[in-house]
Order: sequence, then structure tokens, then C-alpha cells
Amino acid sequence: MKIVNQYNHHKGLERIQTKDGIFKEIKDALNNNDIKFGTTPPNQIKAETNERFNQNGWADKVKVGTSNLTINFLKKKVGICFQIGNVARTYADILKLSQLNKKGIIDVGIMIVPQKNESKLMGANYAQYERLVKDLAQFKEIIPTPIIVIGLSN
Repeated sequence: MKIVNQYNHHKGLERIQTKDGIFKEIKDALNNNDIKFGTTPPNQIKAETNERFNQNGWADKVKVGTSNLTINFLKKKVGICFQIGNVARTYADILKLSQLNKKGIIDVGIMIVPQKNESKLMGANYAQYERLVKDLAQFKEIIPTPIIVIGLSN
């Protein structure tokens, strides 16, 4: 798996570039030639990605408020949601990142999803980069949170 696309929503890229080395750390954790969508099971993709982030000191399964909702990773006020499941979960991820941003817990959110073709390799109605970017652009006036969307491919 490798990063092939990114979308900058409300200056998310500019925000993360103020955090020394964090964006490179994220890219290094995601560019993994051993993982292939369609052949590597989603739970294994998650486990290997979690391990790579944890090795770099990222907190995982970070609670949002008093609910049982969580984001995948948090470090230096950067919140990450890694979504390789149902597309409906991307909307919950936007809400979670927005809540954390509103509370001052994060300065920028990152949403990591597969590209359309890789999403289809995993099954029907899975999260995908193209759809998420289109939806964020459509609702840019009501989603003010700085977010970077990262698209992954084989």
C-alpha cells in the first residue's frame, strides 16, 4: 500500500507542516509494500498499520469525549482516522475529528482511506478517497475542521 493522493480541506496541509516531522512520519507508516488491498485482509491491514504508528509513539484508540467513540491515532494535536470499512463510518469520522478540533484537542485531522479501485477489491460500499473528497468539498461551509484526506493504493 502506498499514498497516491491527498486532499487539503481548510488548510489542513498548512497546519500539519508546522509540526516538525509529523507528516513524514505518517507517510512512512502508510507506505508499506507488504500490504496489498484485495489480498491482505482488512484486519491485518489495520493491525500492521497500528503497529507502525505505535512504534512512533502515537496514542491509539483515543476516546472522543465521554462516548465510546474513538479515533485511531493521536500525537502532537494531530488526529487520525484510518477507515477501511463501510463508507458510512467516514461521516462519523468527520464528526469525531470536528469535535476534537472544536475542543482544542487537535489542530488538524487526517482521514486515511483507500482509492476507489482498492476499496472495491475489499467489497461493496467501502470507504473510498474519491467519494470522501467529493463530500468534504460539497460541505466545506459546514465542516470547518482542517483535514487532510490521504488516498491509498496498491
